[in-house]
Amino acid sequence: MKLVLGLVIGMAFGAILQLGGASSYKKILGSLLLKDLDVIKLILMSIAVGTVGIYALDLVDMANMSIKPTYVVGITIAGLIFGVGFAVAGYCPGTCVVAAAEGKTDAMVTVLGGLAGALIYALVYPAFKGLIEITNYGEVTFASAFGVNGIWVAIPFSAILFVLMFKVLKDRY
Repeated sequence: MKLVLGLVIGMAFGAILQLGGASSYKKILGSLLLKDLDVIKLILMSIAVGTVGIYALDLVDMANMSIKPTYVVGITIAGLIFGVGFAVAGYCPGTCVVAAAEGKTDAMVTVLGGLAGALIYALVYPAFKGLIEITNYGEVTFASAFGVNGIWVAIPFSAILFVLMFKVLKDRY
């Protein structure tokens, strides 16, 4: 049942991304140039709602909060790969899948490239495992740093994002 629910939520999120224009290269470029912030507002809203939602589900034991260890070297390498991929393709992974579902050839090629990259990573990971694990800081979260339940960090964080969306960005753009 959880898999079906996850699929339905994922499809709904994809539809929201598509309706919000996040699968449009022009809209994404406009956001990166700070000329059209619709996609940025959509992403901020998704983060805000998702953050509170997942921690609320965790409070009632309906979410599987599996925090992965913080590997600084691995995260840095992944961030560089993500940044280069975003710059070359013009899509982030989620918007790329939505654009591919719309039939955009560049997005389909990017999805294949992402899958190939994941395969290559899986194949070379054993050789680099020692380097990546040098900076293993364990399961670090803002909530654990403050010694509170995650919902008490999620609520003010999401409130800040909503203020940013509806006050700061609305007045300027």
